[in-house]
Amino acid sequence: MKFIGTEFGAPAATSLDRRTILAGMAALAGVGAAAAEGGSPVAHGVLANNTLALAFETAPSELPDVTLVGPNGERDLAELKGRTLLMPLWAEWCAPCLSEIPDFARLQAKYGNSNFAIVPILTGTRKQITPAAIAELFAFLHASVFEPLIEKRFGSKLMLAMARKGMTEAIPCNLLIAPDGRVVGRQFGAERDNEQSQMLSADPKKINGENSLIARAEAGDVLSLWGKAPGAEFAAAMANGFFAQT
Repeated sequence: MKFIGTEFGAPAATSLDRRTILAGMAALAGVGAAAAEGGSPVAHGVLANNTLALAFETAPSELPDVTLVGPNGERDLAELKGRTLLMPLWAEWCAPCLSEIPDFARLQAKYGNSNFAIVPILTGTRKQITPAAIAELFAFLHASVFEPLIEKRFGSKLMLAMARKGMTEAIPCNLLIAPDGRVVGRQFGAERDNEQSQMLSADPKKINGENSLIARAEAGDVLSLWGKAPGAEFAAAMANGFFAQT
């Protein structure tokens, strides 16, 4: 799988071999559950005990002024307002980001409605990738339900403004945005359940080879907690108008 792009007049010859990208899934062995400091701005009401809701922490309340590029041209980030958004900030070099995308796609297909949508945004890319290339990657990850959206001019405003942790930026960073455009909180992935964490700790070889994370990604298996019961509970609450109820 190769991705070739010449966006914005800048020649690019980027090659993203799918197994090279997914070999980075080894990084998941060192990624633990993100623990929010202080109280979660999301874990209340029907989500009071939801593992993912509890992992959310406060974030800057306003999104930066960003223009997005998609298959149909440019879009202003503000145009997405009007319903609750779960906005995964991701990059092609971030293996944990890639592991979450298939799970998010299943949630979008099942729970996306007039109240709620999941909208991944590519930010902080290290390659000049076109929306068509991202669409191809999404197809491989069983995530064609998503529109491939990239920050204009391969920017990193969203990552720099919204994914700051201490002196650096961290992704996956999943933003929860209220219908009025206010950022309610953020959750840093990739969240794994205890079963997967124990598997990797007991047998690191399961990162590669038969029945490995790479093979499971190719097969469309669940690779993050977003693909398990807490993710479904979280998405269902948003689809049912969580912010209108609280």
